[in-house]
Amino acid sequence: MTSRSLYNNIGIEAVTIMLIVQQAKSMPMSKVLLILPMVTHKELLSYLSKKSAKIQGMEKLIIDKTSCFSNFNKRFYDNLCGTINAIQFLNEIGAIKIDDGNVSVKSEMPFDSAIGKRAEKVSKASSNIAKVLSDSTEKLYLNLRIEL
Repeated sequence: MTSRSLYNNIGIEAVTIMLIVQQAKSMPMSKVLLILPMVTHKELLSYLSKKSAKIQGMEKLIIDKTSCFSNFNKRFYDNLCGTINAIQFLNEIGAIKIDDGNVSVKSEMPFDSAIGKRAEKVSKASSNIAKVLSDSTEKLYLNLRIEL
C-alpha cells in the first residue's frame, strides 16, 4: 500500500464531499464530480483554504491560478471512481440524499480537527469551493475543459 493510497481514501473523499455539499445546501451530481479534482491539487486547496482568498467565480480563479487547472481533465477522470464510491458510501450510511440528480446533506456533519490536517484544510476551503461551483454546470465544464 502506497502513501498516496492512504492520502486519497474513501474516508477523506466522503468527508470532503460532505463538507462542501453542506456549504451549498444542495448540489447537482455533475458539480459534486468536480469537488475531488479541486481538492486533490495541493496548491489549489492551499489557496482556497486561505481567509485572504477572494473568490469571484471560476473564470477569475482559472485566470489567477492557471497552473492549477492545466491538467484538470486528467484529475477529473482520475478521481471519478473515488467520487462515485464516496457518494455511494454516503448514501448507504444515510448521510446524504440524492433526489432527481441533486445531492443534499441529510444531517450536518460537525467538523472535528481530529479528522486530520487535510480535512481541516478542506473545511477551511469548503465555502470558497462551494462559491466557485455556484456557476452553471455547463459553464463549469466548459471553463475547466472537461472532455466528455
